[in-house]
Amino acid sequence: MRKITSVSKWTSSQLMTNLNFEVNYYRDKDFKAVNLHSHDFYELYFFINGDASYIIENGHYRLQSGDILLISPQNLHQLDINDSRETYERIVLWLNPRYVRSLSTQDTDLAECFKACDGRKSFLLRDGELSQNVQDMLYELYDCREKRDFGKDIEEETLVKRLLLALSRFTLENNDLQEAVKRRRADATVSAIMRYIDDNIDGDLSLDTIAEKIYLNKFYLSRLFKSETNSTLHQYVLKKRLLLSKKLIEKDTPITEVYVKCGFNDYSHFFRAFKTEYGITPKQYHTLISMP
Repeated sequence: MRKITSVSKWTSSQLMTNLNFEVNYYRDKDFKAVNLHSHDFYELYFFINGDASYIIENGHYRLQSGDILLISPQNLHQLDINDSRETYERIVLWLNPRYVRSLSTQDTDLAECFKACDGRKSFLLRDGELSQNVQDMLYELYDCREKRDFGKDIEEETLVKRLLLALSRFTLENNDLQEAVKRRRADATVSAIMRYIDDNIDGDLSLDTIAEKIYLNKFYLSRLFKSETNSTLHQYVLKKRLLLSKKLIEKDTPITEVYVKCGFNDYSHFFRAFKTEYGITPKQYHTLISMP
């Protein structure tokens, strides 16, 4: 099996600097948990070593070596380190959706693996043969970074195509992914809270209001939600509203309507929250996604 000697330096940034894809190999000691977040690209996460769990939407996965996570744009997710004394090792591939579309054909959508997992709400693949093949291809793709050889770009593109084709074939041929991978679903009460938030995203989602609608003591609700998601209720609601705002902006909804449909009290609050979360203003985001 191919070995990697160089290690990427991890940063908290969730922004791609390459237009097509980025691949990084990380190995960290005393790593801390990553906050709940989402991004605008596809993420292929390959877990190699450590004692960690991953929360994606309402699923909580205790990771094993060789596990593959396929995370679509806008999926809220976060890492939870169970024991920071263990070396945390993984390789992560970020893919621009436009790049994936450019690699696809009319008959073959190479984003199918991500779409299938998103549709089933089961984001983890656990299969020994698949994991070995994916790991080898990821290592080879990572090694390409430093190459200056003729045809490097074609070699990288071929590897990305092979990766996505293997993963898409696997997901299409294995419809029972939820049964194949044991995971702990979010507490039934927390799932009910999440559904209520989704159904009332433009309304009053204060702790008091949700507690009243769910018929729970607000202090108990707050503690339960935090223990299940590693996020406060307020943080979760804010991120859900911001995710919706991006989707509306992508559909050319006027900015003056977006913040109302997302439940923000006023534009200035929406503007500050959007800029803090994504590093750009709503109008700058619209300009960015409108670029050819």
